[in-house]
Amino acid sequence: MTAVRIALIVIVSAAVGAFAGSAYQLQRQRAPVAQAERAPPKPSAAAAPSAPHAPSGHSPYPDYLSLDGGAPVSFESLRQRASRDPTFLRGLLQRYRDETDAVARGELLSLLNAVSGEDVLRFALSLAASTRAEDERDGLELLRAYSMDRAEVRGAVLAKLQQGGTPERTAELVGMLTPTTMPAEDAVPVLAELGQLTRHPDPAVRAEAVLQLAQWDDGAQAEELLHRALLDASPQVRGKAIAGVQSSHARSDGLKEALLDIADDPASSAADRGAAAFALQDFRLNRAEYAIWRRAQTRADADSGEGG
Repeated sequence: MTAVRIALIVIVSAAVGAFAGSAYQLQRQRAPVAQAERAPPKPSAAAAPSAPHAPSGHSPYPDYLSLDGGAPVSFESLRQRASRDPTFLRGLLQRYRDETDAVARGELLSLLNAVSGEDVLRFALSLAASTRAEDERDGLELLRAYSMDRAEVRGAVLAKLQQGGTPERTAELVGMLTPTTMPAEDAVPVLAELGQLTRHPDPAVRAEAVLQLAQWDDGAQAEELLHRALLDASPQVRGKAIAGVQSSHARSDGLKEALLDIADDPASSAADRGAAAFALQDFRLNRAEYAIWRRAQTRADADSGEGG
């Protein structure tokens, strides 16, 4: 056998060995993940914190979870399985009830939030009704995935608002009242509650209530409340009121006058002046009003660095 042939055989053998080794390593890496996805849920087992993974960039949820302390499993595969397998979903719900680790509970909460559905809704309502602050908070977080046209969801949030609480908690609950299409009769309790909260002593609550009400109602009530909010002593409320005017169809001479005052007032923040000037673009302005707006817009451009 010549030296050339011997060298060729050595090279080919090395290449085959490298390929086989790579295949073996790949198979070893895949096996734990496949096994974890096939494994049935263990309600009493604790979930382990997930391994660090970069977010996908298009989803608020993680890419992977680590269940039972095993290899990371695709979050999306778990979500799909829970969506189509009621037994697996019930196991996740039980696992959440039994879990004590905060990180693991957070992972399971994210998964259940992504699954939603009727079983998760019933579970969320039961948690929200709990006297344990942690359970109530998690239940309300799960309810965020559901539309306010669901009577049980709407009723749960309104009931919590009527119970009162800290300003921070009240503002968070108001923020959950996201507008949606529903019969006008069903929206009446929401509008009534938001109308009362626009007079809340805490400015953060007033601000959130004003913004939400403007999105629910663009009639005379909204115009009146927005006008009052534009004159509020709190900059936070005034800022939300300006945003409320922008997001609604509420238009009146009173709103226009209040916006012109804010846009032209040097004491107003640069952000409020710019927002007021932007909102005024949707109003019909006479020559004098246009001059005020133009001056305010020029100042806003200069504040933002866009002025020439």
